[in-house]
Amino acid sequence: MTGKTLPFVSVIIPVLNGERTIRDCLVSLLRMDYPPDRRELVVVDNGSTDRTAEIIKCYPVAYVWEGKRGVSYARNRGIRASQAEILAFTDADCMVTTRWLGELTEGFDSDDVGVVVGEVVAYPPKTRAQRHTAMRRPLWQTSALSHPATPWFTSANAAFRREVFTKLGLFDHRFAGAGAEDIDFSWRFLQDRHFELRYRPKATVLHRHRASTRELFQQRKVYGQGQAILCRKYPKELSWGWSQELRAYKDLLLTALALVQAAMQTRLRGLGAPEGNFLYVELVRKLGERIGFIYGTVQRST
Repeated sequence: MTGKTLPFVSVIIPVLNGERTIRDCLVSLLRMDYPPDRRELVVVDNGSTDRTAEIIKCYPVAYVWEGKRGVSYARNRGIRASQAEILAFTDADCMVTTRWLGELTEGFDSDDVGVVVGEVVAYPPKTRAQRHTAMRRPLWQTSALSHPATPWFTSANAAFRREVFTKLGLFDHRFAGAGAEDIDFSWRFLQDRHFELRYRPKATVLHRHRASTRELFQQRKVYGQGQAILCRKYPKELSWGWSQELRAYKDLLLTALALVQAAMQTRLRGLGAPEGNFLYVELVRKLGERIGFIYGTVQRST
């Protein structure tokens, strides 16, 4: 985009009870080298009950309220409240790099490009839950895009032409309160084939992974609910029956047995247990997903 006027961009940040992270997120956005007169920052408060609103209002950003809980509602509210033709998204637990927005907008090098995505890497982990997630998916966007069966992209680091939402619709509210609205929109976009996707690895954001196993469990439970909704919405693409269910429980059982074995070996040796720590968090992750999936399935049938 050399020699051209930089496009005006709306950056949309949904947040719910993000008092621990929203300040760092906003400071990083305000420090970008993208000209302030060529962008607007739209923060959508999704019903926070902590100090989130107070913190947001200390910064030169647009504050928008969305009382209906769910990130799909928050993102859609941000889309409606924004002004630009290019809409960039990140999350309240992320921090963007200085060149983030410039790198994303340079991806729109053709009118055929509808979405440009960047990479999501872990903010330096401090807890075992954070280290576990950082090890499992060191490059979050790459992991999503390279999924062998159902590639997708995360909206924690993505920019869209507004025309994409006009043609495909907004984020599906069926996923409100559950995860996977990103996956759903990605599939709609990729199946439509009207627009092209660009990947810009230098457009980087740092994501603060869940700090405790309890927080990770709750997050994965939400993701499990989203998976159940995806299975209902895409029954042909995601055929899920008793055989798939049994495989999932077998995998959960094998992880539990591996954890017991690692714990026994550690006790015999009297040493630390890095493998056991990983397996413990892995078990928590898988258990959360299974419980969430069951909840999402039962919730629809009742």
